[in-house]
Amino acid sequence: MAVQGRVGRLTALALATGTIVAASTGVAGASAADNRQMTATGTGSALKITINLPEAAATVLGTSFIQQTISLTDGKVSTVGLPAAETTAVLGKGNIPAVSELLAQATQASLGGKLEDSRNDLPAIDTAGIKATLLPLTSKVADPSKVTNGVLSKSSSAVAHIGVTLPLSAAKSVTAPVSAVLDTALNAANGTASTATGAVSSTLNTAIGTLNSASQDQTAPLTATAQAAVDGAVASLTGTLNSLTSTLTGLSGATTLVSLDSITSDQTISRNGAALTSDVANTVKNINVLNGLVKVEAVTSQATATAGGAPGTAKATTNAPVFKVDVADGALTALLDQNGLNVTSGVTGPLPADLQNTVNGALNTVNGLLNQVAGIDVAIGEGKTTAAPDGTSAAAGVATTVLTVDPEILHGKLNGVSTGVALLPADKKFLQLELVSANAAVANRVVAAPTTPTVAPKSLPRTGGSLPLGVAATVVLGAALVLRRRRTAGV
Repeated sequence: MAVQGRVGRLTALALATGTIVAASTGVAGASAADNRQMTATGTGSALKITINLPEAAATVLGTSFIQQTISLTDGKVSTVGLPAAETTAVLGKGNIPAVSELLAQATQASLGGKLEDSRNDLPAIDTAGIKATLLPLTSKVADPSKVTNGVLSKSSSAVAHIGVTLPLSAAKSVTAPVSAVLDTALNAANGTASTATGAVSSTLNTAIGTLNSASQDQTAPLTATAQAAVDGAVASLTGTLNSLTSTLTGLSGATTLVSLDSITSDQTISRNGAALTSDVANTVKNINVLNGLVKVEAVTSQATATAGGAPGTAKATTNAPVFKVDVADGALTALLDQNGLNVTSGVTGPLPADLQNTVNGALNTVNGLLNQVAGIDVAIGEGKTTAAPDGTSAAAGVATTVLTVDPEILHGKLNGVSTGVALLPADKKFLQLELVSANAAVANRVVAAPTTPTVAPKSLPRTGGSLPLGVAATVVLGAALVLRRRRTAGV
């Protein structure tokens, strides 16, 4: 017992002097796992349509204007706050009587709620002059703190077709004034003469005659290359005249104000190891205004942002709208992009200078007419991107593209001169389509956890003990432990 008591006192003394260090619960120099902090957002809108109606048409639809947004998506994820993950898909919202409520469908998914939501049973709409074929809505999420490879947030909203129609008598409140302008330009007859003397028809026929005369001139025959160019120009101008006539015929019996196919918006936030990506894509296909007066083949946009949290891993890209417009059923074709409206004639190959001037003059006449009849204006939505050099953030956005179709005749003007009869106020555009806006943003960084400090030996005891005393205590403690083992073994 005396030995044990002495050992205890010596052990206490060794601990007090710091000669024996108490064991730490951690490993010297070790740190907890680094903390990756991530956030991402994505929003998309495929289409917003606004139509201002003359009184006759407004009476039929029960509203003086139509405003409807179609196909909206958004999503968010975060590992540093709420919401941890959520996403929605909205079919549409607006003010159309008896229709907007049917289009006000949505799905929503979030952590802590539904992880996946879908609507596959949406019925077709055919009421109050609105027809729509609806596609499934979907939304789904996953936990961003657990999924290191895969989709964290995704939503999709789509409409296969939507059209705004009126009875023929009501539709004519819009189409009749436009048809009258086109008819005057094409088919005004001179007394009993059967030949059309409208400014546009006359100009096109004169240009075609000039081209044919040059082709048949035996004193100065054209080269084979020039002849091919003349043949192409004649075919193009003849096609232009036919397209204008076809448009006039179509307008006289038109009941559809506007129709659109394949309207989609898709939003996805995903993770691939350290990289976090937000992607938004929208598409609107086959826009048709007033039965072929203005056609747009497709409008698309995409915004993508990625950040990996390390230098050089951030990037952002946009696909801004580029699309083709046909005016008057193909009478003129225009390529729309970030440089604006570029009209093409369809004439290819080298023409002699005087013949090229003839073709250009004829096309300028048609272009001036169609600007009056259709009143087309386009504001292209530009794409913008940012990416941090250290890889911690990126953002991409495509602004809304606005297509306006607003015949001046509906506002009581022709060639800028008042006609005395206005069906719409000056500040009310007949049709505006706000198309395919997309925005994506991500932030991603690693925050190092604080390291566990090493437990350092204590300094010399405050009681004044010296280093030799500490060493002696350790030696005595060792001897006492050996003596105890021998006695224990001998028992």
